[in-house]
Amino acid sequence: MTHSPFRKHIFIENAFEKRFQAMLHAAWHNRSWHVIVADPGAGKTMGIRDMQKKAGSRTVLAVVAPKNNDDEQALGDQIFTALGLPLRGHWRTRKPKLMGYLHQYGTECLIVDDAHDLSLEHLMFIKEVTDQGRLQYDHPLGLCLVAAGRGNTIPLKLTLDQPDPTWLQ
Repeated sequence: MTHSPFRKHIFIENAFEKRFQAMLHAAWHNRSWHVIVADPGAGKTMGIRDMQKKAGSRTVLAVVAPKNNDDEQALGDQIFTALGLPLRGHWRTRKPKLMGYLHQYGTECLIVDDAHDLSLEHLMFIKEVTDQGRLQYDHPLGLCLVAAGRGNTIPLKLTLDQPDPTWLQ
């Protein structure tokens, strides 16, 4: 044998992956928001990659949360890059166009991997973009925040439980 049998990435759809992808599909098809937390190494990233391949095109867009950068532009740049768009110009002129591009490319679901690294600014930016999609384009966007967690720790819980009026809408 000239090739190693371990050369390609093998994706095994176990019980966890079936449940995980069912939640991703629910967010996509219902255009709803989900926060999914699973143990590190459970196969979340591989499941996201598999779903993207099955969906094709840019219908399901996945990005990784910026680490150690709380600025909304860091997340916005990730989304622009995932769409294959250049990062030319100032952020203040590119930001209002982002939802228009998501609508134009037919993006129906946004998945943010490593969501435990998201800051309040990132979450407010995501809410702003999805609100703009509903109001200006009548284009609801499904959202999955996929985070790693162990035991009783729930990532993003402190942020999302704040009595801030932003989250009460």
